[in-house]
Amino acid sequence: MPVSNEEVLAAIVSLKQEVQRIAEALEKQQERKSYQAEYYQKRKAAKAVKLERLENRNRHCLTGPRDQRLPIVKWTAQLKAFAERGLSAYNFITWLAWSWNHNTFTHVPITKSGGYMHVYIGLSGEKPLRSKYSERDVTGHMRVSRLTKPEQLDTFADALWWKWTFATICNVVGIAEEEDWFEPLGDNWHRPLKVAMGGFGCYEIKSEIFDHTERNLEVANKTYGWLRPTLEMNWNAFMRGLFSKEEPFTLPK
Repeated sequence: MPVSNEEVLAAIVSLKQEVQRIAEALEKQQERKSYQAEYYQKRKAAKAVKLERLENRNRHCLTGPRDQRLPIVKWTAQLKAFAERGLSAYNFITWLAWSWNHNTFTHVPITKSGGYMHVYIGLSGEKPLRSKYSERDVTGHMRVSRLTKPEQLDTFADALWWKWTFATICNVVGIAEEEDWFEPLGDNWHRPLKVAMGGFGCYEIKSEIFDHTERNLEVANKTYGWLRPTLEMNWNAFMRGLFSKEEPFTLPK
């Protein structure tokens, strides 16, 4: 039985549609395979990174003896790299806070939700236990221009910020000071870092030595007033780093 041109044309169109359908199915299958391969590769990389991180001690993350496992040499090298790139000490503090909080331990030491900071204090089985702190408890930032009460001295001196700087910045600066490149960085670098170290930094300003544990209200008020801009920039840099979702100040690839 002869086939009309219309029937031939319809058969060709149908065949093309079927070929297109098969091609699309194969393309989707390939995309799915590529996605799965990429997904498993990312999982493998994430697992490898996690294995390189330090197991959290079963105690408060900012109390007790210094953790000798911290990558202080690596952090010191980054300080030098930041200075060579023309970045600031505040930029370094931001990066250091990010590295400590997001790239060092199995469990993130400090998280944030509901207007509070949740600080790691140990483990319950394999799950981290956390205690709730206000930003003022962590940084000591009271947003006052003068210290006029003994209670303010307590809030300032007891802030977890000083425990963090003792574990991190004090160690980094301790190594950097032994290197020839650190001294020439000058006060633009020395001042933020030494002030961040509190009493351990022995930073002198107008014949007074800054000490975050100073109990003489008159002396504490003077040094606090003089160094308040530096302290606030330090605290802001610290907070930005703690909760940065990506590594800050990375070089473009």
